[in-house]
Amino acid sequence: MEWRAKWIWSPGEEAPRNFYWCVRKEFELPKRFERVEIALSADTRYTLWFNGTLIGHGPIRAFHGHWYYDLYDVTEWAQPGLNAIAILVHHYGIATFQYDFVRGKGRGGLIAQVACDGRIIAASDQSWLNVPHPAFERQTVRMSCQLGFAEHYDARRSIGDWTQPRFDDYEWNEAVEIGDAGCAPWGELHPRPIPFLTSEPVYPKRLMHARVVRPPTSAWAFDLKPTLRPDDLTANPCTLVGLIATELRLNQAAPVTISSVHHGLRDGDVRVDGKAVPVQNGAATVELAPGSHLLCINVSRWYHDWYFYPVLDCPPGTAVQLVNPLLEHADYPWIILGPFESESHPDFQAAFALESASAIRHLPVAIRHSLDPLHTAKANVFALTTRAQPLPERPHIERPEGCLNAVDDETILYPSTTGDLELWFDFGREIVGYVEIELEAPEGTILDFNGFEYLDPVHPERVQWTNGLNNTFRYVARQGWQRYRSIVRRGFRYATLTIRFPQDNPQPVLLRRFCCYLNTYPYEHRGVFACSEPLLNTIYEISRYTVRLCSEDTFVDCPAYEQTFWVGDARNEALFAYAGFGDYTLARRCLLLAAESLKHSPLVESQVPSGWENILTAWSLLWAIACYEHYLFTGDKEFLQTIYPAIRQQNETLHTRYINSHGLLEIQAWNMLDWAPMDTPGAGVVAHQNMWLVKVWNCTAQLAEWLGETQDALTWRHWAQELREAINRFLWNEQRGAYTDCLKPDGSQSATFSQQTQVVAYLCGVVPEAHRARFEQYLIQPPEGFVRIGSPFMMAFALEALLQAGNRPSILELIRRWWGLMVRMGATTCWETFPSQEPSNPLHAKEVGWFTRSHCHAWSAAPLYFLPVCLLGIRPLEPGFKRFAIQPFLGELEWVYGALPIPQGRLDFAMERVADTLQLRLTIPEGAVAVVDGKEYPPGIHNISHRG
Repeated sequence: MEWRAKWIWSPGEEAPRNFYWCVRKEFELPKRFERVEIALSADTRYTLWFNGTLIGHGPIRAFHGHWYYDLYDVTEWAQPGLNAIAILVHHYGIATFQYDFVRGKGRGGLIAQVACDGRIIAASDQSWLNVPHPAFERQTVRMSCQLGFAEHYDARRSIGDWTQPRFDDYEWNEAVEIGDAGCAPWGELHPRPIPFLTSEPVYPKRLMHARVVRPPTSAWAFDLKPTLRPDDLTANPCTLVGLIATELRLNQAAPVTISSVHHGLRDGDVRVDGKAVPVQNGAATVELAPGSHLLCINVSRWYHDWYFYPVLDCPPGTAVQLVNPLLEHADYPWIILGPFESESHPDFQAAFALESASAIRHLPVAIRHSLDPLHTAKANVFALTTRAQPLPERPHIERPEGCLNAVDDETILYPSTTGDLELWFDFGREIVGYVEIELEAPEGTILDFNGFEYLDPVHPERVQWTNGLNNTFRYVARQGWQRYRSIVRRGFRYATLTIRFPQDNPQPVLLRRFCCYLNTYPYEHRGVFACSEPLLNTIYEISRYTVRLCSEDTFVDCPAYEQTFWVGDARNEALFAYAGFGDYTLARRCLLLAAESLKHSPLVESQVPSGWENILTAWSLLWAIACYEHYLFTGDKEFLQTIYPAIRQQNETLHTRYINSHGLLEIQAWNMLDWAPMDTPGAGVVAHQNMWLVKVWNCTAQLAEWLGETQDALTWRHWAQELREAINRFLWNEQRGAYTDCLKPDGSQSATFSQQTQVVAYLCGVVPEAHRARFEQYLIQPPEGFVRIGSPFMMAFALEALLQAGNRPSILELIRRWWGLMVRMGATTCWETFPSQEPSNPLHAKEVGWFTRSHCHAWSAAPLYFLPVCLLGIRPLEPGFKRFAIQPFLGELEWVYGALPIPQGRLDFAMERVADTLQLRLTIPEGAVAVVDGKEYPPGIHNISHRG
């Protein structure tokens, strides 16, 4: 790409927090042209319009220094004469799990150019006009520590048709030029290596119910970290020690209930006028006399999300005013006290014991702080929604089905006389994308959206709100008809839409459209699976849909809570995508992106590109295994040559820095493997990752051989054998007949033994031949007292080990049991974890609590891979499936058919049992050879009889 454009930015701050910036340029096109293209990139995110049409969002996540641009063909919307390109840039100004703000030295920026038939006719420079977008409120909550900010859009402050040609931008600013393409911090711009994501409108399946509600008296949200840890701009979790305080003024005696969403309150956290108020079930209720009272809350704790969310509620009619104790007329009523060295420090104790608001003014200036407005939120929509109380008034609604489809009809929503109107929608299954609303409303009407994943189908009043995630946005309407599409991608199945009418307003809201534009990686469904057991077919389909929802510009863990590229999760997700879709591009992109983290860390980081500087050792090792499998499945030599230096770098670092005097891997890092009570301390010798390292060195030795790097191969195999011997010398427990989870600092073995450790030992070839039969039993039934597998992610490794052991009946049985449970409970996607108890049917679901946190987690979609692979018994014999072995299996099934994509095309198969033989029909694509029962079968259709 030839770049004539310059990086530009707004006059003012280089990296403003939660900043929305409009940029536009008009230009002329000739009467005749063949192709018009727009190339652009931005920091942090952009939304692009051309001649008023929404074109796309971007760029894909990246490390600074290796930034990406997008290229759009916009010929369809181009016109002779005047045209306009319009771009909304949202700069975060903070670190997330998708954006490494600190190490990348991130700052706001945009680069864009338009080409007509290969000639550049508009390129970003000082002449591009721009203005901060006034309708986007900057004072909003973070969605979560992993994500950016929730939206708050006030259409009364919108700036008209600024995306169209001939818009009056006379008073807009000229841009500030930063530098040419290639300048810091973005470096050389690289073309997007993956296709654009989908955009498919999805409408609710039903309006479940509506009710009139009363929100809590007040709900707040503010960021503690800039005050209590001002020098830390990373997304690293940390402990904060401090207090928050406000003055309460009441005009009458009343009970006041104090609580907090997301973090909750502990007993001892709340004091009023210096006296402790008991906290029960996360809330503190105190009877207050008329007058002034000092409310002080201890917010000291370990944080991954640095906001605090206090909620106050009083009986209706109670007038309670919150006042800033330091400055009575300040806009924001809360202050922060701190930071303190510890909760036991005398300064902390003295501040927490204060009995009046006036006493706060006598504290040292260094520990009493009013909040920067940008660190506060003007609305806590999550609390206003989840803490709302139903009222007896029945809502007045006409044509409730009017907003459920694309037909030009409206649902008519009338204002309540006692509260707000709350609508509950079910989209039928989990979705992810951009929400759109179209409505006619009185000016000032507020629409609050809150998306969530699960409610009890038998007891729908039991809602699993997205604790830890503000999956919300607020829209404030202007007068008349209007349409708004969110620019923040979010995942949910259910949604509440709360209509807060202006006071003394008699006009209804007409809701014409409420939908979500499904936004995922554009997979083709090349994989096919169907069998004689309907349950397995359903499990396959929900697994495939789960992977789709967790595939965007990278694999991500989930579409709702995090949307984070977890590197270890992606090892399994890549296998699932290979089998279900035959797509190798997204996995390649992920593996190369993860390798870039070695510029910052000794091992591949746990999630990238991220402001959380973290190594999760097993994830680093699974990345190397995934690189091996990617080459094994694709035969992509160019990929192997590109990734090999990173593999070598990590291998050598592991050996030189982290192998101790006993020959074992010993590291201080996050050493988990499963959501289960294993003993995997943050420092020391942890068994499972030693075992993974044996597999890593053996797998990468094979890669070295394929590249002709013979010395690397010999060295790494030698290291693997030495480590295998050390594991069996120090981690084996003869009395328990198993491997301990870890070694204590004194070298003694942990008393914890887990199924997980034994599964990894078997899978990685650590178990001596004499013990293999015993371990094959552990795969399905560990001894009493062993920690059991806690997540479908870990179960995938057990299924892999069972496949290696040749125990395919148990693979089908475990899939039926655990994924069948999800289906029986009404799941449309795969859960993150298994429930601690197994309800027998949905009627008993209430007895066991919530089944899982995330209800859509791609690390859990193992059946998408193991159902076809188990039944077909397929494994590559050469890289890229040029030759592959098949060992068909039906178990108790009567028949199965499907297609398994391989690089050469679709491998179609069908099997059925006839008498004592299994009849297999294979269609082998050109360029591949199958080996069945020792016989080779060339491309073409083959009917094969197999005994077994």
